Amino acid sequence: MLQSPRIPEINQRDRFVKKAVAQRLVYVVAGSDGLGRVASQRQRGAEVTLLWTSRKAAERWADVVAATPRVKEITLDALIGDVLPALAKMKRLAGPDWGSEPIEPELDAADLAERLKREVAEGFAERVRAQGRVFLLEDGSGPAMLVSAERPGQLVLPCWSERASAETRIEGPWSEMMAVEVPLASFTDRTLAWLDGRGWSASPDHVIGPGATELAPAALKSLLAGQPLRRLRAS
Repeated sequence: MLQSPRIPEINQRDRFVKKAVAQRLVYVVAGSDGLGRVASQRQRGAEVTLLWTSRKAAERWADVVAATPRVKEITLDALIGDVLPALAKMKRLAGPDWGSEPIEPELDAADLAERLKREVAEGFAERVRAQGRVFLLEDGSGPAMLVSAERPGQLVLPCWSERASAETRIEGPWSEMMAVEVPLASFTDRTLAWLDGRGWSASPDHVIGPGATELAPAALKSLLAGQPLRRLRAS
């Protein structure tokens, strides 16, 4: 069983999570034997795949942790939706901002994915409260919607805290859409009520792929009001 992390490890983990979400990418070392990893310091027989929020740090350790190494960027979308779920299936741990210290954080990959998704949602709420607005993509038929990955047959409203983030999604089926600013009060009182009435959910600062956070309208409304996030899954 993985031991509970100590305070310095918790601080390192939390810094990693905040920075990874803020820059929306991390770095890994890829080698001839897959992603760079080391033996676990705590769990016999387990391996720890290493992740960094700094390219320089990844480059510093590249030759140590992999044969024929190359440093690669992993987007936040891919990290949450693909890389961490794959590590969880292989029973590998995740090592955030590894530096060969006597004690390094070793995290359950699924737990790290959940922490990253929570940070995405909480960061969205913090920015929206400060700015007083939310951004949606819309055209003449209404807002852009997606099929829920968690609730078959239901829809999800992607929403963003920054116009530029919304505009990066104007492509493909959404190429004719526009980023529309919605005042926070209107979003909480009207948009979320509209979703709630249909049993649909919202995806704050939507992450592309299966790692997207889906929140019930009531949960997102509470989060925007400054209440702690009690659960991640829409219900």
